[in-house]
Amino acid sequence: MALRHIVERAAVVESATVIGCGTHRIVNRWLGRWAWLGGVACATVLGCLMYPGIAQGQGAQGFGGQGDGASTMHGKVLNQITKEPIGRALVTMPEDQYATLTDDRGQFEFRFPLQEGAAVSVGGTAATVTNSRRGTTHMLLARKPGYLQGGPNGRPLTARLGQSGVTIYLVPEALIVGHVTVPESEGDVRIECELIKREVRDGQEIWSPAGTFTTWADGEFRFSELEAGTYKLITHEQMDRDSLPAVPGAQLFGYPPIYHQNTTDFSAASAIEVKAGETAQANLTVARREYHPVRIAVTNAPTGQPLNLVVYPMGHHGPGWSLGFNPAESVIEGLLPDGNYTLEVDTPGEAQETGMLNFSVKGAALEGPVLNMIPNSPLNVNVREEFQSKPEGGADVVAKGQGVPEVHVTLSSMDEFGRNGRSAGSEVVEGSDAHTLVIKNVRPGRYRVNVFSGRGYAASIQSGGSDLRKQPLVVGLGGGTPPIEVTLRDDGAEVSCTVEEPTGAERSSEQNGENLPSRYVYLLPEEEGGGQLRQMNTGQGNTFRVEQVPPGNYLVVAFDQVQRDLPYGSAEALSPLEGKGQMIHVEEGQRVNVKVKVIGGGDGE
Repeated sequence: MALRHIVERAAVVESATVIGCGTHRIVNRWLGRWAWLGGVACATVLGCLMYPGIAQGQGAQGFGGQGDGASTMHGKVLNQITKEPIGRALVTMPEDQYATLTDDRGQFEFRFPLQEGAAVSVGGTAATVTNSRRGTTHMLLARKPGYLQGGPNGRPLTARLGQSGVTIYLVPEALIVGHVTVPESEGDVRIECELIKREVRDGQEIWSPAGTFTTWADGEFRFSELEAGTYKLITHEQMDRDSLPAVPGAQLFGYPPIYHQNTTDFSAASAIEVKAGETAQANLTVARREYHPVRIAVTNAPTGQPLNLVVYPMGHHGPGWSLGFNPAESVIEGLLPDGNYTLEVDTPGEAQETGMLNFSVKGAALEGPVLNMIPNSPLNVNVREEFQSKPEGGADVVAKGQGVPEVHVTLSSMDEFGRNGRSAGSEVVEGSDAHTLVIKNVRPGRYRVNVFSGRGYAASIQSGGSDLRKQPLVVGLGGGTPPIEVTLRDDGAEVSCTVEEPTGAERSSEQNGENLPSRYVYLLPEEEGGGQLRQMNTGQGNTFRVEQVPPGNYLVVAFDQVQRDLPYGSAEALSPLEGKGQMIHVEEGQRVNVKVKVIGGGDGE
């Protein structure tokens, strides 16, 4: 085997032996950069390619070698869940082509000729080496098979070169494995499985695709490199190839989707919960059924545009079913077993249209139903101000039209499958002031209404008498939804918070004479409509203040990493964070002080 091929394979195998002599210039495909390997008659490549001056058990020496003023960086790689050391983890500096392996105690060492004052900042699976005099930054990565690669999994910290304080955490992967049984099959049917993961977006629980796996010949499947969480397992529709007819009109057979544990209703499917490092077992059995041709004509479909299709059993919204669109004949066609179905169709692009049709398949081919595409309608938004104070600049600013706050209204889909393109934002109606807005191309569905204002807060959000702070906005096919009425006020509460660091982090900061790293503080409303999500980055310090907080109950929490999908809107949603923050209640004009401890990724949260 050529030397280059051997080295490329070394990025994924545990060890490999390279035979050769002299000095070879080789490429490591994983790092994507050229590197040099100085060798003799026989050299050993362990884990991944070791760069100049790197030897097993000796750490790493780079940047021109150890000379005068050289510094060392000592660290360790730990399992985030057990806090046990991880041996033979690959620690690399990709941009500078240096790497080393941790020893059996999870420890590693790098040596650099960096000037005095250089520092190392570490977070998750990555560390950043900063040379304050040169102004350069170098990324340090840790990885090992069986652990997740990347993600906010470690507590950020600051350590000076020459100290042994760099800790990188790796999260062990979760696994979901199992078997799909195909009755009366001789092992020649391979079924495509899909995982759907529970996530939270804008406080709303949704299910998002998390990967597919086609079973092996023996029916086994294996989903690896999974984050801890809640999943549902489904199979995709598949035709029985043995039933594909040589004679037109012969009966076709296929395997409809099945949801764990062997149900045809996604909402009734059993959830699979896995923790980091755990393996869950799940088995499914698919049933062979008769399939019949389906042809549905489409009217008013935009010429030359694709259609987004969603098919599910009537009243049981769920993934796994499919039909296709034939643009040449403007027909939706495919195969389905007996049952009652709902078909939803929409178009992307500027001229958006939507269609919906309920139909049934009963023991024979279906041809004749017509689906009519209807243009999506705009939705008007009227903004009213009830401010108690005048903007800075007083009457002169208002007279010049500069006192009107910028207001933006967005609709977030409450579709539990989080279909893309279901959200929309407002814009100012041409020729009007900022008090008259419009949201174009609003598709049918249920939405959460969010209001963002440059001044004050949304004290009221209504449409047709419905309180949209507590109820979803329902948009029907063809529009006709009453305008959204927004009332802004500026008598919101003020919340001041102090973030308390763990004892060890405080000592480290004081010893280094440096400011604490940024902390991310969130005010999570306990009840739907009883407040609005607020967040703040503390910057280089441990205090923050949020103004114009709407009245309501909030859970105040602080993290050492940005959190993108925190749950909120009910006591049940906030329960995973119980005991990790402080609950507060605020009224109009009230000032509240609160103290919370930072939640660190390195604590296994």
